[in-house]
Amino acid sequence: MRGTCVGESRNSCGPTPKEGPREIDDLADRAARFHRDQNMLLINGDFRVFVDMESSWVEKLKAGGVPNPCAVVKEVVREWFEQSLIESILGVQQLVGSKEWNNQHLDDALSEEALTAAVMPRYHVNNSVRRAMGTKFGKRF
Repeated sequence: MRGTCVGESRNSCGPTPKEGPREIDDLADRAARFHRDQNMLLINGDFRVFVDMESSWVEKLKAGGVPNPCAVVKEVVREWFEQSLIESILGVQQLVGSKEWNNQHLDDALSEEALTAAVMPRYHVNNSVRRAMGTKFGKRF
């Protein structure tokens, strides 16, 4: 996931409308795409769940007196969502070779929609971000 801090806009840590080498509508409102044949994960930095959590943490930290938290927030939030996606992919890969999971089942479990669903539970990601922010800024948020 790549992006640029844009200052004081609504999405204080928001990405540009076109982040990275992809078409604007590519991965629209999807978290990620996994290419099984290349073992490559492409993460959509524009995905609203990621951007919303970044914005929320920037606002909390600024309200707590932390100046310019954008870069740190972006790095930490994206790191934890990336971790979640990687864990989901590794979990599905454990099913390879099972008689109950053919290639179509595996493709479905690793689809853009499935990877998007995998990052929708945000409780644990948010708690991990909270711990990281406390460590980085010496405060409890």
